[in-house]
This record gives sequence, structure tokens and C-alpha cells, in this order.
Amino acid sequence: MRKQILATVVIGVLALGLAGSLAWAAGAVSANIPFSFIVNDKEMAAGRYEVRTFGEDETRLAIRSTEGSGQILVPVIERLADTGATEPKVVFDKMGDGKSYLSEIHMPGQDGFLVGIAKGRETHVTVTGKE
Repeated sequence: MRKQILATVVIGVLALGLAGSLAWAAGAVSANIPFSFIVNDKEMAAGRYEVRTFGEDETRLAIRSTEGSGQILVPVIERLADTGATEPKVVFDKMGDGKSYLSEIHMPGQDGFLVGIAKGRETHVTVTGKE
């Protein structure tokens, strides 16, 4: 009887863990950023990054390098309308000094996320990612 209860508890915990990890993965995209960029005054190296919504209210994004060069939590300034895009997009503001600042993240089937606002004249650079 004790083994059956233990087995039931273990299966329940594994099922909850799997459901949680699937929900976590559903809000994630990855993109290969071919240039260094700045987010929240922190410079991030060029490389592959994974972006996930963070928290139940999705007011922050977790941006993590898959190559081990760092992670940062970014507050969402404003939610942007769903554009109907089929691919994730990461938008940067490129300033006249050559520096790129993370500006927007768009995930298919979700609202977009505004995470940065340029403080001057800029051009947009968009990188397409994958879910």
C-alpha cells in the first residue's frame, strides 16, 4: 500500500513538472543576435538568446544567453497588439553611435512586448527567431 501511494505521488509530481515545463516553453522564443546589444543599461554579447515571459501577469521578460554569457530580467513597458506574425521577432533601435538597444519582442499568437524606448533618432533592426 505504501509503495502504491509513493508511486502515485511520484507520478503526480512528474506530471505537474511536465505540465509546468510545457507551459514555460510555450512562452519562449529563441533568436540568434549577430551583434552586441544593450538592454536595461547592460551590454549583452552577440549570440543565441532565449526569451521567456516571466510571472503570471507577464510584466517581465527573462532574456538568457544559451551560450552562457548572461541573463537579465527586463520589465515590460507596454504590451503591444498581436501583429498576427507567424515567426517571433526581436526589434532593436540602432542609434547613430552604432549601438543597438533592445526595443520590442513579438511572439506568435501573443501580444508584443515593448521593453525599451530610444532616446534619440534611431533606425529599427529586426531579427527573426524561432519558437
